[in-house]
Amino acid sequence: MPAPKPANLIKRHETAEEKSARESAENAMNSGRQLPHEAPARLAKHKVAAAAWRAMMREYNAIEGVIVTRLDQDLMIDYCILVEQADEIDRLRKSAFSVWEVASKEYAKAILNKQPEDYLSLITKINDSFENIIKLDGRADRKRALMLQIRQSLYLTPRSRAGAAPDPKEKEPPPDELEQLLSEANEIISGGQGAQ
Repeated sequence: MPAPKPANLIKRHETAEEKSARESAENAMNSGRQLPHEAPARLAKHKVAAAAWRAMMREYNAIEGVIVTRLDQDLMIDYCILVEQADEIDRLRKSAFSVWEVASKEYAKAILNKQPEDYLSLITKINDSFENIIKLDGRADRKRALMLQIRQSLYLTPRSRAGAAPDPKEKEPPPDELEQLLSEANEIISGGQGAQ
């Protein structure tokens, strides 16, 4: 069963009793302390993670309702660390790809120049870098899958926000014609009784 949405993101009609129960449950879990806009001390030595924290807080602060609280801080820190680790894996992959590319070019040159003594070392370099690329791709996929799960918990994906975004404040719709007729009829009836 999915976690319930915060009360300020509910779009469907709720009775006063349902709203009250939801708000009471949320207030019981509210620490009353807001998340800091600046990255917490645990992210001080993590440049990319701290930047991810600040970007998330800018977005959350721009939203009308409260979606995350101090209780979510560890989850957000974990997410920011994952962002940094994914960035590191991407840089490692780029480096492994560069090694593979250079070794492949060197191998092509060795074939053209008929230098069989270089074949074995270059083939080993090509295979090693290729294996590293595949391993790094697998790690990146697992990191990104975990990041997606956390994003969904933090309302950072379109699917998690679908139907959850607060509606913009709209003007009251005009009264229904039938309601207008009934209210006019009530006025006439009550006005006629007052004259007697």
